[in-house]
Amino acid sequence: MYNLTLTENDIETIFFVGNRYGWSKSLLDIGINEGENLIRESDAWKVKDGIDDDMEGNHSAFPMLDSRSDLAEKLVKFWDSIV
Repeated sequence: MYNLTLTENDIETIFFVGNRYGWSKSLLDIGINEGENLIRESDAWKVKDGIDDDMEGNHSAFPMLDSRSDLAEKLVKFWDSIV
């Protein structure tokens, strides 16, 4: 299991971006919520795949997300932890 703790602001951002990009769509598809999210291995890989898809062609990992934000930092750590 993987852990991803999200704030109300994080959730609002994810919902705002919605299904436009792989990173946000994959998080919505696995049913993330505010607070601690315990994420199964298979769902973690879905999120990783969504992020990887966004980066094809040397694009940013998190389109529509400020790379300096707390959410971006959390997602980078989460993505990097998936093995």
